Amino acid sequence: SSSKINMRRMRIIVLLCACILLCACPKQPIQRYITLVNKSDKEIICQQLWCATITNADTLYECRIPTQGILANSSYLYESKYGWESDLGFLPYIQYLVLDAEKFHEYRSAPCDTIQKYVPALYRYQLKLEDLEQMNWTVVYPPEGEN
Repeated sequence: SSSKINMRRMRIIVLLCACILLCACPKQPIQRYITLVNKSDKEIICQQLWCATITNADTLYECRIPTQGILANSSYLYESKYGWESDLGFLPYIQYLVLDAEKFHEYRSAPCDTIQKYVPALYRYQLKLEDLEQMNWTVVYPPEGEN
């Protein structure tokens, strides 16, 4: 019938318009790295947590998630294969939990609840995409003004 043909034509026109608009828009460069800078004079342990279900209550060390040691006055690049903008587009935020490295090394082979109890979190960042863009994708520990 002619109404089916008209609907099909309308869909094709809408798809073509969408393609033209997407191709005409200048693409922003993909942000592949978040840099965590340790400006303290001690090694820290950092754990990056990002998932669709993260909440404000998720503030403890998570045993199944890897950690990264960051030496004093150095930095580490967290990489996203497809870009942090797309990764964080559907997440409430990304969390960086900064732990005392000396205590962490002392308890690293202990059960998870022991690590959670005895290894203090020195700082917790819970950052949205907009926060990271404002920070130019660089997270500084200790936070500026708290040295």
